[in-house]
Amino acid sequence: MKQQIAIYLRLSLEDVDKRTNKVKDESNSIASQRMLINRHLDQNPLLCDLPRIEFCDDGFSGTNFDRPDFAKMIECAKHGEISCIVVKDLSRFGRDYLEVGDYLEHIFPFLGIRFKSINDHYDSAKHEGKTISMDIAFKNLIYDYYSKDLSKKVKSAMGMKQEKAKFVNTVPYGYKADPADKHHLIIDVETAPIVRRIFMEVIGGKSCTQIAKELNTEGIPTPAQHKAVSRKASSKKPQWTHRGILTMIESVKYAGTMVNHIRESRFIRDKNQRRVPKEEWYIRENAHEAIVTKDEYEQAQEAIQRRRKFVRSSHDQSDRVYFCAHCGGKLEKANGTVFACPSHRYHDGSPCENVRWRKSALEEIVFEALKRQIEIVSIESAAVRKTAKSKGESLERQLVLLKAQYDACDREKFTIYENYREGKLTPEEYLSGKDALAQKQAALKEQLESCETQLEVFHQQSLDAEEQHEAASRMTGLPDDKLREHLYDAVERVLVYDAETIEIVWKFNESKIDTDENIGVAN
Repeated sequence: MKQQIAIYLRLSLEDVDKRTNKVKDESNSIASQRMLINRHLDQNPLLCDLPRIEFCDDGFSGTNFDRPDFAKMIECAKHGEISCIVVKDLSRFGRDYLEVGDYLEHIFPFLGIRFKSINDHYDSAKHEGKTISMDIAFKNLIYDYYSKDLSKKVKSAMGMKQEKAKFVNTVPYGYKADPADKHHLIIDVETAPIVRRIFMEVIGGKSCTQIAKELNTEGIPTPAQHKAVSRKASSKKPQWTHRGILTMIESVKYAGTMVNHIRESRFIRDKNQRRVPKEEWYIRENAHEAIVTKDEYEQAQEAIQRRRKFVRSSHDQSDRVYFCAHCGGKLEKANGTVFACPSHRYHDGSPCENVRWRKSALEEIVFEALKRQIEIVSIESAAVRKTAKSKGESLERQLVLLKAQYDACDREKFTIYENYREGKLTPEEYLSGKDALAQKQAALKEQLESCETQLEVFHQQSLDAEEQHEAASRMTGLPDDKLREHLYDAVERVLVYDAETIEIVWKFNESKIDTDENIGVAN
């Protein structure tokens, strides 16, 4: 393990005054945390010379551990890249009583990580082999209850603002927050004309698709681009779409009516909000300046309803694995027979125009590729299992030998101690021999740990290969009609480039089996 110190810093959005954009308690700011921790380390003679690496989650709640830099820090700890983690206090590390306790009492001791909380005067090196002290446990519990109590107060305050028709969510395109009252919407002179234009064109008879295409052609930024919002998890290119235009037309907020309390969290850390019944919504007309009149809003709804076709329910979603390789969007299925990228409707001269395949032709190519993939996985998984088994058996023999050598050192220690007591060895000879055996045991321990790690890797590879082999075996020998029924069970996604080229990503690839990178591409 590297002798490297991890400095962890965290500031949640609740710590920031949204009106002034300043930290409410300056002692909790990132800069203050950094200064406090570095000063503490500089004054510690045992830690001051060790290299430091910083992990900072700015704007993330402490009630859960879904934080990017926290996850990176834990990964570094698992790989032995850090030996000590230092935080300002336990509340910066986390506010979940059970999770924090699990890290302090189980995970960090198992990984051999020293943990220091400066303001709590906690150092795990002083509690080695013991449970955390009672005062630390109570502080941890208090932080957890503080978060729950704060959540209730925030929810109550937000509910009161919602009842009073105050704005508490994301600012709609066409509006901006009032500088004098952040819970009140005012017209955004830059984007409001775009909203009004969309409503007028819908009333005038244009379709949402046609409007989206015109906006894309003119290069008008989408709502996300206007707010400089970047969704890293999405591979889709930003563009105006039929769905985006329709959602805007359906929003009654553009007629000056505020609608709140549509969804709510049932408890703290609730990731799935429930939809509130409509009779419980908070609706207030003339809550802010309207971009369109009430009559214009109603006319737009009527125009949309006239063109809206009945919704067909499709129960089989197994074939929704086809994606456009250019824009990243999921392909639409027209009449159940053709897959095509809908993005070409919103752009002229887009490469998405060439992404169009008959479903039967696509499935035939994927089916033939699947049969080849099954053969390859069967062969390669068998090879992986054979190699993993051979290397695993070799490592097990090596482990037995290393353990025997390690145990022999204990016996040698006892022997030289007996010789020392009987006067056969001088104190210098005894200490020298004892140190030599300790160094030998330390080296053997490292070899044992390395050997056990490698053995676990090969064991996991063998399990993965066995799982893939069984999956391939279940499909091997099936008649074509039966194999077609399992076609999409083996497909993760299909990327369509044009009318001739596709790329298939198999679920088989989730294993550690290396397959030919050309498999799954059909021309």
